[in-house]
Amino acid sequence: MKNIWEQAERNARERELLNSHVNLDVVNQEEKKANDKGFMIVRKKETDGAGFVQTLKGNIKVLMKKKYLSFNELGFLLGMTDLYELHSNAIINPDTNRFMSVSEIAEYFDRDLSGTSKLINKLIEKGILYELVNTDELREFGRPVTERPLFVNPEIVLCGERNRINATLARLAMRYDKLEKRKIHLEWKVWLHSGKEYGKLVKRKTYLKYKKEQQK
Repeated sequence: MKNIWEQAERNARERELLNSHVNLDVVNQEEKKANDKGFMIVRKKETDGAGFVQTLKGNIKVLMKKKYLSFNELGFLLGMTDLYELHSNAIINPDTNRFMSVSEIAEYFDRDLSGTSKLINKLIEKGILYELVNTDELREFGRPVTERPLFVNPEIVLCGERNRINATLARLAMRYDKLEKRKIHLEWKVWLHSGKEYGKLVKRKTYLKYKKEQQK
């Protein structure tokens, strides 16, 4: 009986070990599908809630050709992928799971604070990064005094699935769409249907169709 139990335990451990491994053949197949649709999958350092980071190749091509995004800015965005929270694209410390300030980002990558601050402010001004600021603090103190969460525009880089975008992030992308206002017409756009729990990335033709229906 003892031998039977020992064998059963060994079999269970083997099944658990097999289930804990990623099937790389499946991942490679999914990566090929993503590439065919204009996405690129980047391996993300393993953390709690780790996932794949997708760069939207078609959108990046538009931004680079329009000279709206520099190689330095793109490199900075890709270099920060370890900090992107799954589905929300928030920039968080992977060790503490807290929002990171500009100074913390500079320290994390051993970068110059002044240069990092200028780069991040430029990306915010361009609508590539979003910053949530407490308006009550602005009225009272003239400046933010608490955390200012930073988020990456999911139309450029996305940590997670393209059909499972955090609703708050999707609203940010749609409400503060500086790219569209500046006639930077991306191939892939974020859309959140009313009442839906998640936003998604859709092709430009579908995006324009949804906008037209919304305006009726």
